Amino acid sequence: MDKQPDKLEVLMDWFLGDAKEINETQKKMLGKQTALLERVDELNKCIDSKIEKSIRDVIIRVSDSCNETKSKIKRRRFITIILLCSVLSALIGVELTLFIIK
Repeated sequence: MDKQPDKLEVLMDWFLGDAKEINETQKKMLGKQTALLERVDELNKCIDSKIEKSIRDVIIRVSDSCNETKSKIKRRRFITIILLCSVLSALIGVELTLFIIK
């Protein structure tokens, strides 16, 4: 006849069995956490690249807007100078004409 296990052996077997289950569960959870961390890292990189692209787009738009504003200002100045020169030329022409006529 086989000898019956004593209480200590039964408790040790039970404890070791539970410890093995806990260890397996921990390994599974560690694998899931690792996969999740890799996914989070991947998503962070994607978000970072989109943020950088958006910042570049905003900078380009602002730059284009500034360039457009500068060109409008230059155009207005140029037109103003041309008008001023035309008016002065006309006045000089009128004065010369009046001087010659007298």
